[in-house]
Amino acid sequence: MRKLLFAVAILLLVWAAVVVPLPLAVTEPSPAIAVPEVIELDNGLPSELAEELHLTVVRLEPATIASAARGLVVGDRELTLLPTLVPPDVDPEQLEEFQRELFRESIRAAVAVGLDAAGLEVTVDGDGARIIATLPGTPGAEAFEEGDVITAVDDTEVALASELVAILGDRVAGDQVQITVLREGEELTRTVELVPLETGTDVGQIGLGVLVATVDLRIDAPVEARAVGDRRIGGPSAGLMLALGAYDAATEDALGGGRIIAGTGTIDLAGNVGPVDGVAAKVRGALLVDAEVFLVPEVSVDEAEEAAPPELEVIGVATLEDAIDALSD
Repeated sequence: MRKLLFAVAILLLVWAAVVVPLPLAVTEPSPAIAVPEVIELDNGLPSELAEELHLTVVRLEPATIASAARGLVVGDRELTLLPTLVPPDVDPEQLEEFQRELFRESIRAAVAVGLDAAGLEVTVDGDGARIIATLPGTPGAEAFEEGDVITAVDDTEVALASELVAILGDRVAGDQVQITVLREGEELTRTVELVPLETGTDVGQIGLGVLVATVDLRIDAPVEARAVGDRRIGGPSAGLMLALGAYDAATEDALGGGRIIAGTGTIDLAGNVGPVDGVAAKVRGALLVDAEVFLVPEVSVDEAEEAAPPELEVIGVATLEDAIDALSD
């Protein structure tokens, strides 16, 4: 009888370790995704989207004892307290939709940037980033109101929500930034300190504490881009690889010479590549598809090289042109 009880106890412990969630989330690598599995282009371009080009993502899951232990022992996963993933008093569904809308916007903008680099006539514009929600307890909640439209950060004009994210991504916590907003037709200026925002995504790790959406996004391009499939991808960190995919399809020169290329990085309308989070996990995701080259923002080269084995070539880029040149050699 004791042996039976002992066996049952062991089974219950194993079940709890595998199934019962902890107040933690685990960030783990996910296989890099080929660009054609994420977007499609309605076009008559010279080439199809290249299967060799991959964007990288990370997956967030509720942690169990087993997955948390693996993260601590193996080191291939990161643990985050669940309360930091979704800030208090913020609707998780609203936050997720915000991330997905940023991704949809970044698809259209990144493709436009890639087509422009290929010599096609493209214009992208918007009327600023409207604040749709503020995160309680952040500087943004004190300085701004829902409905305010952010039009500039310091001396840099903001036309799109994804541009705001990219601009702030170049800063660090504690930086003071001057934000220009329109409120009911009146232009106001606020000086705000940037703070860490652990939302569990690539977006807003350093920021104001606001959720934003582009006002009147306008893209005039000979090619229409749209997301495909039902992948839960959020934020603009795939911008670099999407722009490369569009450029590659619009030209007759195959980038990378048939090698499997993976990468990460935001991209603005001028083609500048901005920083992202989760670089080490994304390197591991690239390895899961046997990538031979990993493109990363210049500021994250050291982090990527530390996580990459010798057989994975890490290339730091500051602009889309840098990436095109590196893959054309």
